[in-house]
Amino acid sequence: MPKIAILSDLHANLPALEGVLREVEVSGAEEIVFGGDLVGYAAQPKECVDWVRRLGGRSVLGNHDAFTRFLTVNTTAILPDSWPENPVWAAIDLANRELDEEALQWLWQRPMQLSLDGGAVLAHASLHAQGDWPYLNDERIAGPTLDLLREQGLSIGFFGHTHQQDLFFDDDAEGVPEWIDANRVFIPENAVCAMTVGSVGQPRDGGDYRASWAIWDPEERVVEQRRTAYPAILAAQSILQAGLPIESALRLLSLDQRREWLGLKP
Repeated sequence: MPKIAILSDLHANLPALEGVLREVEVSGAEEIVFGGDLVGYAAQPKECVDWVRRLGGRSVLGNHDAFTRFLTVNTTAILPDSWPENPVWAAIDLANRELDEEALQWLWQRPMQLSLDGGAVLAHASLHAQGDWPYLNDERIAGPTLDLLREQGLSIGFFGHTHQQDLFFDDDAEGVPEWIDANRVFIPENAVCAMTVGSVGQPRDGGDYRASWAIWDPEERVVEQRRTAYPAILAAQSILQAGLPIESALRLLSLDQRREWLGLKP
């Protein structure tokens, strides 16, 4: 069974995606799957969707992907007058203008989850309450998804949505994950685990602004959490050039990068 690169929450950040894909190419991973939210926040939704489709299109539906359909059906007229300053809706409107009808239809038809080798599954936010897009950011919220993994006989579920790398597991399962080192964890077949793989396009890990993703080796049953540096200032500049809120640009940058970008002295 080949290694699988798991990339989630691209959020239209093309420089980050291209940086990660260069690392995937030399990582030993033979397959790539995407955890949804291909669009939103950043400035290049069309290019990111095109990349995913060229790479086989194995992606689940994310909430920002679904928001494009909501806005297509309802138009911006239903939003508050301040919507152009809203990081979410401004970028969703951009995606709707950048993607043609065929690409939008493809995006909306993404499944809610995908089965992966090694007793694994991929979904954007969770396995439970999928239409509500819960954030798996603590053990209590992860509990219902762990229950469903157990019921379905799966050892691990991979998720995005939180933009953070975390691992939750069932203490009562026969097997528990075993960390090999700071970045690699062994997942026994009889474990029940939920892992959030982070975000390629807008990490929120408290100080680490590099793109985050993961590699699943179903043969060895090892997950490797990865981080990739990329030209974040270039991505931030493209966000402003597209007329999107500066907040979305600043979220990509460390304090030093913000100073460099804004021409400020330390």
